[in-house]
Amino acid sequence: MLEITVIGNGNVGSKLANSIDNLKEFKLLEWYGRSWINDEFPEKRINKLSDLKKADLYILAVSDNSIDTFFNFISTDSFVVHCSGATSINIFKNYSRSGVLFPVQTISKSNDKLFKNTPFCIEAKSENDLIVLKRLVLALKGSYECLNSIQRANLHLSAVWVNNFVNHMIYKGKKICTNNDIPFSILEPIIKNTINQALINDPKIVQTGPAKRGDNKTLKIHNELINDLNDKKLYDLITKSIQNSYE
Repeated sequence: MLEITVIGNGNVGSKLANSIDNLKEFKLLEWYGRSWINDEFPEKRINKLSDLKKADLYILAVSDNSIDTFFNFISTDSFVVHCSGATSINIFKNYSRSGVLFPVQTISKSNDKLFKNTPFCIEAKSENDLIVLKRLVLALKGSYECLNSIQRANLHLSAVWVNNFVNHMIYKGKKICTNNDIPFSILEPIIKNTINQALINDPKIVQTGPAKRGDNKTLKIHNELINDLNDKKLYDLITKSIQNSYE
């Protein structure tokens, strides 16, 4: 049984710690966090890095900016991975046993089944350590893709477009409905259909709307309805991007 120490108690760290503790071939040895607001695993929690015990694997579930701040507390002969999509494996330049365990999913502490069917992008400097990460992902009921750091960074960029940016656009649409006393629920079917169509078809082929068909009259009406200057700029930028895609 491999003993794992999770460093970080945010959304990713909390989910990993809870999930690993329920596995048969992996054991949660310790869980580090700067502060605690819950009572999970009190016997395994630590808040002093100097108290870290020797583990078979250290998982750094922390922000990209703070990954290397933990290196002074983990010996260079240890197996250590981070969970970032954008940070290269090369940050572990002094660790011969290192890798990446990046879950491609929006992480929530409250979702008990989060890792089920979740794809993980994994990478490791050695084949044996890559096998360990594969076993861990499968034990978490997820799936894995072996991507290098450049591929993973581009996937992360893609995820920002299809997840964070799309969610922001939905927020913008909901805001218009709220400000005009329109039930947002009217848009739920079209939101779901848009996502489904983009998944089963080429998104470029199924694109619709006034920008795609060159409906300048509708574009002008929309522009007049938007009062916020930043929203006007955003609408115009997206409109031009769509138009440029079909020139």
